[in-house]
Amino acid sequence: MNTIYKEKALERISIANWQVENNKIKTLGSTLYFALFNYMQYILGEAPQGKWKHIGILKPFLKACITKNCFDRLTLRKLSNAYEDLYQYRVKADYSNEEFTEKEKRELISLFELLKEVIK
Repeated sequence: MNTIYKEKALERISIANWQVENNKIKTLGSTLYFALFNYMQYILGEAPQGKWKHIGILKPFLKACITKNCFDRLTLRKLSNAYEDLYQYRVKADYSNEEFTEKEKRELISLFELLKEVIK
């Protein structure tokens, strides 16, 4: 496994922690999305065509985690849902001039707590 991807994921979780502690939530969706994406790259290793695509990484990640017995099925379901949710939050964080609602902020902080436990 390429540890650079795990180091990136951990660095992004550290940045997310700072964002949460300092109520700097505007880009948290993007930070968390890429933390999870980098973690998936770490688990999967080399991509079949040289690089992982955002749309095609979730299924191989889940299959690899089941094969390697990385997580229980409930955690995998949570990670699958988190990835899909964070993709949408990333789009809003990176490409929109809208702020997250209070509900979305709570959801992002909940996703942060999940990823903080998974990517340790």
